[in-house]
Amino acid sequence: MTKPPETPPASAGPDPAMPETRLPGDSPAPETATTTEGDARDRFHQLWRRRPWWVRRAEAFVHLMRVRFAHLVLLPELTPDQAYDLRQTVRQEGQLTRGYMLMCALAAGIAILGLLQSSTAVVIGAMLVSPLMSPIASLGFGFASLDGHRIRDAVRVVAIGAAIGIATGILLTWLSPIRNATPEILARTEPTLLDLAVALFSGVAGGYATVIGKGGTAIGVAIATALMPPLTVIGYGIGVFQPMFAFGAFLLFLTNLAAITFAFAVIARLSGAARPFGKVEWTPRYVAVLIAAFLALATPLTMTLMKLTSEARIRSAAQTAIEHACGDQNVTIAQLDVRSRMFGAPSVRALVISPSYTGNAESRTEALLRDTLGQDVEVSLQQVLAADVQSQTRAMVDAAMERTTAGIAADVPPYKSIRQKVGLPTRSLWSDRAQRMVYVEPVPAPEWTLADYRATEQAANQGVTGWTVRLVPPPQASLTVRLSETAEDQPVADGDATDAIPADLAVWALQRWGMGEVTLSGASHDRLAGLAKMLSDGGIAAQIVPLVIPPGEEDELAPARTATISVYAASPSQVSRQQAAARDDQ
Repeated sequence: MTKPPETPPASAGPDPAMPETRLPGDSPAPETATTTEGDARDRFHQLWRRRPWWVRRAEAFVHLMRVRFAHLVLLPELTPDQAYDLRQTVRQEGQLTRGYMLMCALAAGIAILGLLQSSTAVVIGAMLVSPLMSPIASLGFGFASLDGHRIRDAVRVVAIGAAIGIATGILLTWLSPIRNATPEILARTEPTLLDLAVALFSGVAGGYATVIGKGGTAIGVAIATALMPPLTVIGYGIGVFQPMFAFGAFLLFLTNLAAITFAFAVIARLSGAARPFGKVEWTPRYVAVLIAAFLALATPLTMTLMKLTSEARIRSAAQTAIEHACGDQNVTIAQLDVRSRMFGAPSVRALVISPSYTGNAESRTEALLRDTLGQDVEVSLQQVLAADVQSQTRAMVDAAMERTTAGIAADVPPYKSIRQKVGLPTRSLWSDRAQRMVYVEPVPAPEWTLADYRATEQAANQGVTGWTVRLVPPPQASLTVRLSETAEDQPVADGDATDAIPADLAVWALQRWGMGEVTLSGASHDRLAGLAKMLSDGGIAAQIVPLVIPPGEEDELAPARTATISVYAASPSQVSRQQAAARDDQ
């Protein structure tokens, strides 16, 4: 025989039935539970009614402290009737409906399109239609009330919404012609302390808005911001077959979900909106549901907190090690990024501003961190030289602006890997993050030719994902270039140059040097025209110097096989002397 559903506390007797009123579509209430479960529930209630006086005193003291703290943080103290009505309202709004599923799909679609085009405004716009706050509020109230029924139903609604978001992300990623890993996507592939803080504050705000009944829509946007983009990034990672992206985003989603849910539970318990512990159903089945749901949310949150703690420890040690490796004097660490991987050694990337360059700073920092932490840490340092305070300030501002505009918080060039692939001592290393290029200027190597430098650049680009390496060879004053052969060309004579290079290699070198204009000489105008055209196609203007041929030797002169490219322009002093000589001749 079934028992009647719970009535509001105002008309309830000393032992109201449990759980609260069932809603359409809910699973059967425990009134249809087995006799064993009913007996266990009755035994618990009898023990609770017979609890000793010191338990009752402790319960009263905790209740008083809760009320005072709730008033301190501006939470209202709800009456039993108000708490009952609020629980029923939250439960109703957290039900699974067709509208909920449709809005989840629409929000996920807008979010993944915003992520693919790296548009923060579009991603935020997606949150305006996301309905995730309602089932999460129901989940938080379920934990606050230790209600296995409500937890189970709320988990089902959240899981269905998450599955819709992931499936939408996969589908639109497959259909989209753009699949690049944008900074917006990369920023959601691993939990950070800021992400956890956003989720926690969003949950507190959401619980407060639910209790007072105001501002729920606006708070729902903040909650969706912490949950919907990671869901779509999971779909993106699956769609482009990047399991690490999907795993990192999944961990971020679970971490944010746990933080928001626990924040809701704390606010519900402090305000008195949660069901009293004396009415909790302690049957084995629903205790198992409660424990399983708690572990499912607490495990990723614990993993994230452990990861953040490890990163904080590495950050502190890295700051000390970098300052010591760079000389400990007038050294400013403008940026310091620490990443700990699930598989592999952690990495540290820093931008250091100092008055002088320090050689082998990376290796010394790695050795110090190895001694301090007892583990290997990959270190990548960029050193910016600034002699005075004004220059240091300007360097810090430039670094901050570059970081803001490029969105490189989680997208840093693999400098160390590029140095290893180049295999030469580097004089300087810099990047163009807008074009995603890394420029390497090596120290001149003995007996190396331009062809060797180009082959090294090609080898360095292999295995570097998302970035293009541009190796800048040591500059030369002039280049001897082989001209294209014609039917009139004769075999190369003994006196011809033997160090001539192909024209395409010359164009490559001039582009790496950033030349905009050069001078061509050493052959007839017709022979140099083809080379000038090739240079022009490469974005380099060419000025042709006419070849002076003595009178009467036009027919005897064989077509030149090589041409000379003058890389350096005439110096100002040379130009002045030439102008003075021209005036004297006049």
